[in-house]
Amino acid sequence: MAKLDGVKTLDMVNGEITKVAYGGAEYERVEGRAKESGSVGDLVLNERIHCDLTVGAFYEIVIDEDYGCETVRDDVGDGHSSALYNSGSVLFRKVSASTDPSLEERISSAESELETLKSDVASLKGEVGYKRIDADEAKVGDFVKFDDPRSFLPDKEYYEIEEFDCGDPIITDDDGDSYDTYGTSFKVYRKVSAASVEAEPQPERLKVGDYAKVVDANQLCMASFRDGEIVEIIPSPHGVDDEDFRVASLSRSATGYTKKTPKYVIRATDEEVAEAKDAAARAKFKEGDKVRLLSGGAGWPLSGFHNGEFYEVADANFDHPRGKLIKIVSDRGRIGFATPDQLEILSEEEVAEIKRKQAEEAKWAKIGRKVGEYKKGDVVSYDDPAWFKNSGIGEVVGLSAGDPRVRAVDSGGDKPAYYLDPVKLRLITPVEARFDR
Repeated sequence: MAKLDGVKTLDMVNGEITKVAYGGAEYERVEGRAKESGSVGDLVLNERIHCDLTVGAFYEIVIDEDYGCETVRDDVGDGHSSALYNSGSVLFRKVSASTDPSLEERISSAESELETLKSDVASLKGEVGYKRIDADEAKVGDFVKFDDPRSFLPDKEYYEIEEFDCGDPIITDDDGDSYDTYGTSFKVYRKVSAASVEAEPQPERLKVGDYAKVVDANQLCMASFRDGEIVEIIPSPHGVDDEDFRVASLSRSATGYTKKTPKYVIRATDEEVAEAKDAAARAKFKEGDKVRLLSGGAGWPLSGFHNGEFYEVADANFDHPRGKLIKIVSDRGRIGFATPDQLEILSEEEVAEIKRKQAEEAKWAKIGRKVGEYKKGDVVSYDDPAWFKNSGIGEVVGLSAGDPRVRAVDSGGDKPAYYLDPVKLRLITPVEARFDR
């Protein structure tokens, strides 16, 4: 049952509705949260903001047949107990409500018990019976049972679904005419034998932390997702009683809310989850990325590659005999293939630093030396104005444990020799290139 039409305001105090009328009965405002104080048949003035609820509309409290808890039916017919938890929602209780059940309520309860008893007897005899299913699972060949049959539907308890029109079951009434169930209240059943009921596996309910596959993404709160996408169920800010699942993409780039029924979402298999996680991990890489190899170096399919070295991504979605892998190349053109967990994407700063070091190494390699390798007779500079004049340009006159001893004009005008940190020196002219020698 969606939002209620025809609710009339009977009394207001300071702008707040205190009494309403609906369906021939009167309802009075009750203080306290609807979830704690409400019961089946009471009305709720909704203040819960949701794409399937109308703020300021009235809804009737009913029992969720699947979970056995109190809820309201939202504007698309799904259970929505969060409206009862919302602190802004207001409860209205029927004035004539009594602790003793009415005659109509006792008759309804007896009919329900009789239907259950008949189903149990049929199961014990191994006969064909009817099993209640969710309306979203209905298909051609299932049956509907009306809560309040029209005058031209008096004979049968169950009417077979022959087709659907805009999602509403079409049946044939007792006069042989086609009848559209739109706008009527009914429940859906499936014909089953006792053996099939016993043999039918009961799937484990999805919960937070599980992975699911989106069956139908055509929902108001699922615009960022597509059919068949694997998602993770994450905690909802509305609590565990939220009738929608809050889901997130595996890359965590999008979140949404999906209905909980199998029409919209089902449990993903381990294979589907593994494949989706791998695809999400590879999606972080793109052609041209600079990466560091973390593991797997020297072994096939990374022969000739070394852990800790830097390479470039050539293809992040390469079809390899081992499956989808990331193709990388070395600066010498060697090709290898890695999984996402074997690679680390480098930042722009790291790439710039690597290029700077490579350029420095190339300059030193041209004179046959390693970076920071000084020789006696080299002309160097040491930029420290507190100690040296002329940018500290001087000559390496000796070495001790690799540290060069540099003679340069100091701040006092003298020309002493100091042992200096080679990291702080800059080579001006190598001894091999000096024209004064």
